[in-house]
Amino acid sequence: MRRNKFQEALYIVKKHSENYFTPINLSVLWSFGSLLGFCMAMQVLSGVFLSFFYNSDVNYAFFSVERIMRDVNYGWFIRYVHVNVASFIFLFIYIHMGKALYFRSYTRVNLWLSGISIFVLLMLTAFSGYVLVWGQMSLWAATVITNFFSSVPFIGQELVEWIWGGFTVSKPTLTRFFSIHFIAGLVVSFLTVVHLVVLHEEGSSNPIGTKSQDNINFTPFFLNKDLFWFFIFLFILSYFIFFRPNAFMHPANYEQANPFVTPKSIVPEWYFLPFYTVLKSIPDKVGGILAMGASIVVIVILPFLDKATLIKNPKIRIIWKYAFWSFVFNFIFLGWLGEQPAEELFVFWGQLSTFYYFSFVLIILPLIGRIETLLIEEFTKN
Repeated sequence: MRRNKFQEALYIVKKHSENYFTPINLSVLWSFGSLLGFCMAMQVLSGVFLSFFYNSDVNYAFFSVERIMRDVNYGWFIRYVHVNVASFIFLFIYIHMGKALYFRSYTRVNLWLSGISIFVLLMLTAFSGYVLVWGQMSLWAATVITNFFSSVPFIGQELVEWIWGGFTVSKPTLTRFFSIHFIAGLVVSFLTVVHLVVLHEEGSSNPIGTKSQDNINFTPFFLNKDLFWFFIFLFILSYFIFFRPNAFMHPANYEQANPFVTPKSIVPEWYFLPFYTVLKSIPDKVGGILAMGASIVVIVILPFLDKATLIKNPKIRIIWKYAFWSFVFNFIFLGWLGEQPAEELFVFWGQLSTFYYFSFVLIILPLIGRIETLLIEEFTKN
């Protein structure tokens, strides 16, 4: 019997939830994907609510945010949810990407590229949302970042003025960033669904990296596990909302944007700091921008760099385990360096860490794969 549209929709939901089979040996690391989906749903709902009361005019933007905090019923709660969940999204997505790197899940090209597309758009969404607060750090962050486009040959300055909508960061700029923030958020939601469909079509990976023969229904077995971690996350989020709501916010953003007063130090949010360090490590402006862009591009092309090794299980890949954790430490170190002043010592360590970042992805990771392949071939011969 032919199904109507409502029945077809129910069938699709059931196919991707109740009838979806997953490997029996999934660990807690596989719950971060579900947590990301949960967080993004919270962001969309809280963002729509905030948009009801936000005014994108430069004369009222800062005060409209303050009005949400002070006069709108539970506005402070919704805004703190939106701000803090944004940081958790990047924390979870770094863990999620780290899991894919550790277990070599990035070799599933379609899944990896859809996930990286979400990551890049999330960066755009987070930056545009940061500007909307229209505090001191928001204004100067927008000024610095948009000025990157001035490095484009021949049309750089004209491109910057087109983005600004004038000769400075002003009302047209803020209006455009509000539109970008809203549209990018919707595109991220769409890509999240695409990523989920691709995952369910290809099937979940597992810690040992082989095709699992022991599969069980996602619902109720892993759904219950994900719900458990949802409650743990909500408990941690509640702590930040009610006791440390400004832990991830810069104090300068509680001052209204003033184009005549430059903050002592202009730093991005913590989740952009590793890439900011790459930018600072190159003494040339154009070179720094290219290096920062390349630091994201090398992540995108990761599946095409490592095609040698046949092993995915990190318990067997002894060399890879130590190399991976050295990369994680280096990435965290890059983030720490991003907060430090541009002094000679910190610049030197930033350059060293940047060099290791690119060396790991472009040289060390493919080399380990080739060494492992040679070891396997030698072992099978003997």
